[in-house]
Amino acid sequence: MAIVIHIMGIFVWSIQLLTGLLLGLSMVGLKVRQSLKKLILLSLLFGLIYSVAPIFYPSDYIPILLFIALFAILVQMMKVPVTQVLIALLLALIFNLLIISLLEYNIFYLLLDMANVSLDIGTKMSIDFFAMLTNIFMSMIIVSRSPVIFPKSLFEKPMSADDSEISFNSQVYSVILILSLLVVGLYFTSLELQHIRLHYRWFLTIWSLAVTVAIILFQHKIILFKNEKVQLFLDQQYQKELLSFFSIIRSQRHDFNFHLTAINGLIQKKEYDACKTYIEEMVKSATVINDLLPLHHPATAAMLSTFKEKAAAKGITIEFMILNDLRNCPCSVYEINKVIGNLLQNAVDEVEQHPNHKQPIVVEMNTQRNQLLITVTNEINIMGDKLDNLFQVGFSTKIHHEGLGLPIVKKIVEKYQGIVYPELDGGFISFHISIPELSTTKWG
Repeated sequence: MAIVIHIMGIFVWSIQLLTGLLLGLSMVGLKVRQSLKKLILLSLLFGLIYSVAPIFYPSDYIPILLFIALFAILVQMMKVPVTQVLIALLLALIFNLLIISLLEYNIFYLLLDMANVSLDIGTKMSIDFFAMLTNIFMSMIIVSRSPVIFPKSLFEKPMSADDSEISFNSQVYSVILILSLLVVGLYFTSLELQHIRLHYRWFLTIWSLAVTVAIILFQHKIILFKNEKVQLFLDQQYQKELLSFFSIIRSQRHDFNFHLTAINGLIQKKEYDACKTYIEEMVKSATVINDLLPLHHPATAAMLSTFKEKAAAKGITIEFMILNDLRNCPCSVYEINKVIGNLLQNAVDEVEQHPNHKQPIVVEMNTQRNQLLITVTNEINIMGDKLDNLFQVGFSTKIHHEGLGLPIVKKIVEKYQGIVYPELDGGFISFHISIPELSTTKWG
């Protein structure tokens, strides 16, 4: 009988841990369905260790050691920031302390005390069995619904100084501090419950639930408010780029009547060669806009137009070959502008350093086997043995550069399971990007 109770205890504790992990990981924006099998095995392993370890190593520090070990394993397994895993584990602890200890078990014990019923082995097993079933039911709901309170964007670190406005660092540390205090309070509350008067135990149980829910929802509201500020910041960035783009269009429209008058005058004077030259210059100017019109989002077109205009002022030509309008790009507009903008800036800086370079910078966007392909090609003076260092933070072939552009590109591309790599070919370097496309993309 003792063995049966012990085995059942292992399963009960494992299922409670699994439910807490599923809830915590889901609430920080992770897809638990993809890692469900690993989490089940991990919960069973730690349930076994938690039950067996006191036999060989009786110590009050076992839960703390298990928490640290579980934290390290989840960081490696989930491949996400440590703060994201830490908040997930804190939420899992709060679930186990609040929902399981203070609500499920504590309420059962309160009802038994009120009915003056003693807690025997049969009753204890019945309570454990009921708790196990309710946790399995909750796990099924969590896997199917995937509730999120703290989105993944909360844990993304700023990729450059320009991103400091959209960083959530202060909010993340605030959440960790508050959740840690909640865990400590709930832990000591659960330890002292048996020594507290019956009526006060009811009050303390309900009060703990209300306070915990209120604090977590309040933190959620703060995150939503910060997210709205981030969206406002991004909108302002887009508007600056759009104004630049539209100013070019307005300028062309304003000059159109003057161009028609000039062409008409040249035709009236029968100066056909001059008229031909004049029209060719008009077409060359209009090509700047026409090349970028296929792009799905005007903010990207605005950025590329600005780059081309600034490069032309330095005597540098940029050519665009747009065979994919980026409609199904998984990145946000802000991110794709970061990627292409950094590659273009590097290309312009390199060509500017060597004025003898006559070939244009070529930007190509294409599709191949549901992969978005972006290539930026320019002339360069670099040895092949330096290619391995290009994506290291701080590495740069230019003076007074921080070497952050390419690491930023690599981080964004890999975030969407893409790859980026350089290719040297006869004095030219091409940076190739391949990102899996989405069937439907919501730009933001």
